[in-house]
Amino acid sequence: MSSRSDHDFGGLPDWAQRPLVMQIFAQAHALGGEARIVGGAVRDWLANYPVGDIDMAINLPIETVASHMVACDMRVVETGLKHGTITLYDDDDQIELTQTRVDLETDGRHAIVAHDQDWARDAARRDFTINALYLDSSGGIFDPLDGKADLQAGRLCFAGDAGLRVQEDALRMIRYCRFLPRYAAMGVDPQAQMALCEHANLCAGLSGERIANEMRRIMVGGRLKEVIGLMRYSKIDQAALGLSLNPSRLANDDEIGSMIAGLGTNVDFVWLVNLAVAMPSGSAALLAKRLRLSRSEERCLTRLDLGLSDDDMTMLSGARWRQSVYYLGDMAALLFAVESWRNGQAVDGSRLAEFTSWTPPQNPICGTDLLSHGVDNGPAIGQMLLKAESRWVKSNFRLGRAALLERIFGK
Repeated sequence: MSSRSDHDFGGLPDWAQRPLVMQIFAQAHALGGEARIVGGAVRDWLANYPVGDIDMAINLPIETVASHMVACDMRVVETGLKHGTITLYDDDDQIELTQTRVDLETDGRHAIVAHDQDWARDAARRDFTINALYLDSSGGIFDPLDGKADLQAGRLCFAGDAGLRVQEDALRMIRYCRFLPRYAAMGVDPQAQMALCEHANLCAGLSGERIANEMRRIMVGGRLKEVIGLMRYSKIDQAALGLSLNPSRLANDDEIGSMIAGLGTNVDFVWLVNLAVAMPSGSAALLAKRLRLSRSEERCLTRLDLGLSDDDMTMLSGARWRQSVYYLGDMAALLFAVESWRNGQAVDGSRLAEFTSWTPPQNPICGTDLLSHGVDNGPAIGQMLLKAESRWVKSNFRLGRAALLERIFGK
């Protein structure tokens, strides 16, 4: 345990000197209290990962803090006042600020909290030891649970009793699975695994939105076979999703990375590719409802669930791939990856890149061309256009307007 890191900080690191952070430090001091940066930002900084969002804690009642910040002309949103949390805004920056606290009652989803100015007790109620790391305004580290040592050793441990932590908030079990690839080089902690197995059923009570937010990151977070294997072994998948996932069909990190690289900018639905590979066939509707997916995500997962025919896979793998991509559109690369892995085959990343970089040509004829040749304006035009398009595509897009019209009208 240490009250200050053995590094020579020279004060706060650059990432922590954002104006809003410095203002919170100053206003906490003006109120006679103290604010500290806590959790993920400190953890990732010490682990040499890029620092993302900054969360802070303050050892004063949050109502007092909120009133003071408003009086100082700061924008305050009471995002979770009854849980001891507000969000502060400054231009494009925002920071979640939480009072140091203890949990009085929990039900696996929500907690009734009380202000407690003791930083060590605040640390004890956090999820993992590596998230119970605090950085004060002078650059000092407060580490009451030896989270830094766990971080350096690659140990992912719950703070205190693992069983109690997951009963306080069942989402922590899914978060453990998400954190595993990056922070658990030593593998799954035995106490954590026991807690996950004993209390997995509590995940059934979590909201679909909270589960989906974790799954979006899990499915692209690395060591996927191991993570999904843990979820299946502990039956977290069955409780949280209503079905069992199959890790055996999932690709390794390198191949998933190759897929992501091949997709270029079309990566919003990558997590659904891995989900479609791992889930039982025909599960799209169930998962879309459970996870409360957006309409676009639901459409994508439903199409991935249907998969591709053998003929489509043959076309996409061969020289005439453009003909299939023309009809499949943006789904071509995603479907190709899913079907390849379902079939136990490696995905050709260079072929995916070809799919996503190719711009389909414009159909050379339209309805006006047919009308000018005496075709009545009605259903027949649509049927003729479809047949013409099919001929054009089968020619590998070589037939021009004149040639197509000659084929249609025989002139």
